[in-house]
Parts: sequence; structure tokens; C-alpha cells
Amino acid sequence: MQPCDNASKKLRVGMILPLRYQPNMLVYPTIKILGHLTNYGHHVSWIIESEEHQQSDSFYMGDIEIHPIPFRYYIPGNSILSKIPNTLVNMLTKVRPISKVFREGNYDLVLVRHEVRAFDGLIATYIKWKYKIPLVLELSNPLEHWEEIRLHFPKQRFLLYFVAKTDEFISKRILPKADLVLPISKWLQQDLIENKGIPASRSLPLPEGVDSKDFLNRDGKHITERYNLPGSHVVIYEGEMNHGRGLDILIDAFSKVVKQRPGTKLLMVGNGNDRENLENLALQLGIDQDVVFTGYVLQSEIPDHIAAADIGVSPIPPITFYKFSSPIKVVEYMASAKAVVANEEIPDHNEVLSQSGGGILVSFDPEAFADAIINLLDNPDEAVEMGRKGREWVVQNRDFEVLARQVEQRCLELLNTTQK
Repeated sequence: MQPCDNASKKLRVGMILPLRYQPNMLVYPTIKILGHLTNYGHHVSWIIESEEHQQSDSFYMGDIEIHPIPFRYYIPGNSILSKIPNTLVNMLTKVRPISKVFREGNYDLVLVRHEVRAFDGLIATYIKWKYKIPLVLELSNPLEHWEEIRLHFPKQRFLLYFVAKTDEFISKRILPKADLVLPISKWLQQDLIENKGIPASRSLPLPEGVDSKDFLNRDGKHITERYNLPGSHVVIYEGEMNHGRGLDILIDAFSKVVKQRPGTKLLMVGNGNDRENLENLALQLGIDQDVVFTGYVLQSEIPDHIAAADIGVSPIPPITFYKFSSPIKVVEYMASAKAVVANEEIPDHNEVLSQSGGGILVSFDPEAFADAIINLLDNPDEAVEMGRKGREWVVQNRDFEVLARQVEQRCLELLNTTQK
């Protein structure tokens, strides 16, 4: 990619985030990628709701400037009857302070992550119009496809349907206004081209990535001691454990592994509304002593948990919603030099493992997962070589620095075009 005319320009990026500020908040990896722009001399601001701040005075978290937008509770309580009106009122009241941030900050562009709170996208569209700056839209899995998984959430199916239709209505008005769209995968980009009328020239896939240095030479010994795993072969799953994730496939597969390779342990890292069902399934299959559920784990502890394992697994249901995804767990396993077993129906799984040689692709089936796990347990040298190849590929293709440079180049090109 050739440098553009204003490649030496330092950007001022205002990012409207769909998060609630907390000192130890979980930040999406793709947001970290964009925050990585500060390493190249660019200024990045996060505009974010906060319950901890009563004023909008900015402060710094590392090299990133934080502009907290106070979130206030006008109706007390945690019921849906109080959450919805509180959210709606705060959506409306934050327009003015966000506009003030952009008026005083002299930003070159506004960036917004399009999430459940699609109203942020409307605010960003307003900022683009008012201050005549380009709009960059980061797009995760499109919510109109939530109709496909709402069957897994029978108690919330009507709410999910309403959310999906609302998001679809809003996104159709935001997408045409975006000067650059950052879909989370090549397959979501293709969907935008074919079904949303967004030309390839206005989009850049921004898949999940890692800061590969965070996963280098980590020691998982204290993790094996914490969960009483010393001497065991360990398979790790890291991620959400919600209904619709199809993790009963993994528990079923692991029961087959334990029958053939006794002493192997499954480390289930994370939490979710399906955890109790998964624990009960493990009990029914007689492997409750072989499966460890850790509960919620801080992101900073994830590398050590992966370091304690021999193999990483990523079973993801092959439905449209997930086919557009870019599973972070896979690149985290690979950054830790662990061999991976993942199902081939997810395009990002297919690309990452086919290109890297960092693991085994299987069908979304318990027998297939079990066979692949046993194969790697029986061939440790092969697993180590897969891990080496996987890490090498991640460093070259999915490291924050690599991805941030791609975004930097496109943003500079965008400014070069709009300023002519």
C-alpha cells in the first residue's frame, strides 16, 4: 500500500464507545486496535458513558484521553421498567456533551462502534454533519441476523426481535452516511457489498486481533495449581457460555475424550446464562470432576489461563450471525502458541487455520471435535509445531500494530480525499 500525500499528518480521532466506564472495564479488542494509533503519534479520545463521574471533565488512561459522559438514574431500580426509560433519557441527554467534546476538540474524524445502542450511530452521523468531518463506522455482527438466534432465548425472543428490527431501521440510515466502514470480517464486508450497497472502496475489514507481546512467555503454573491441574493434559475453552452458543457440543465431545484419554481436563474460562446447564450436563455424563468452570476471569489473566493449557478449542454454531464473526479466542490461543481445534463452518476459523497451519478444522460435531483433540494429545510434537506456526501467523497478520497501521493508512487516505 502506497503512503498517501498527508501520511505525516497526526490524526485527532474522537471515538464514541458503546461502553460504560469502569477502571477495569472489558474493552473490545478492536477498540484496543484503534487505541493503538496513539503509538504512532495520533491523538485518540474515548467518549464514554460513566456512572462514576458527575462531570464531563476529561482525564487520561494511558495515552488515551477519556471524556466521561455522566449516566444518571432518573428512575430507581434494576428492572426492565426502569432500565429502558433510564437508557432512553440518557441517550437524548448525552447528545449535547458529546457535541461539546467535538466542538472543542478539533477532531479530524468521528468513529463509532455500531452495537445494540445504535443511537450512538445517529449521534455520530449528527457530529459528521455539524462539524464537517468524516464518519468511520466500526460494524460488528449485524443485529438483523439476531432473528436467527432468538429461538435460543425463548424468554427474550420478542425483545430480541424488536431490537433487531430497530437496529436494522437505524443502520439503513447510518451506513450510507459512513465515509469508511470497518466490518469485523471479510464475510461481513461481502454482505455489505452485496446486500447493503456499500462499495469495497468504502470498507476495510477489521478482524479481532491481539497484542501478541501480552501472550509471550507466560507462565500458567499458578493457574494449574489454582484449579488442581498439575500433571494433567488441559484443553481450554475461553469465552461466553450463553444459550445459543451450542457448548453442549463441547461437553459431549470432551466426555468422549475422557473415556479414551483419562486424566485430561477441560478448563472452561468465562461465564454466561448457560453455565448451570453445562455443569449439569457434565454431571450427567460423569465428567464433572474433569471439567473446571472458572467463572468470570479478568482479561489480564487470560494469557496465563491459556498458558496452562495444551490445546485451545473454538466450537461456534454455524448460523449466519456467527458466520460473520471473527472469534477472538482463536487468535488468543494462537498468540500463546497453542494448537487449536475449531469448526470449519465459520469462515474466519477456516481462513486463520488454513493459512497458518495452526490447528485442525473439523465439523460442528462432538465426534469430530473429540477425534481432533485426541489426535493432538497423541501427537504432542505435531501440536507444538502447530502452535509455533499459529503464533508466527498471528504476529504477522493479527497483531494490534499490523491492524492499526492498516486503519491508520485508510484514515489518512480518507482525510486526503475529503480535504481536496
